[in-house]
Amino acid sequence: MSSADTGRQLLDADEARVARASRQLTQLAAALVSRPMDRDLHARMRDFLDQESGPALASWDVLVSRTPDQLKERISTVLTAQAMRRAS
Repeated sequence: MSSADTGRQLLDADEARVARASRQLTQLAAALVSRPMDRDLHARMRDFLDQESGPALASWDVLVSRTPDQLKERISTVLTAQAMRRAS
């Protein structure tokens, strides 16, 4: 199992969706800086906006609506699971 697979399993669906969208947007933004007139890149950005931005933004809303106590619990859960996997 790759470290990316392990990381995904530690995250809930909303966390994974936001992380995946953030990585994709960062890659697209970096590519736009170096190739601002690349038609394929523009198509990829449109595809992302049409297909993935809505669900990613909905997941973002879920994450930012968590209370401080929920966030602390979630961080504790992820760190504990990660530590247990490393120990095994």
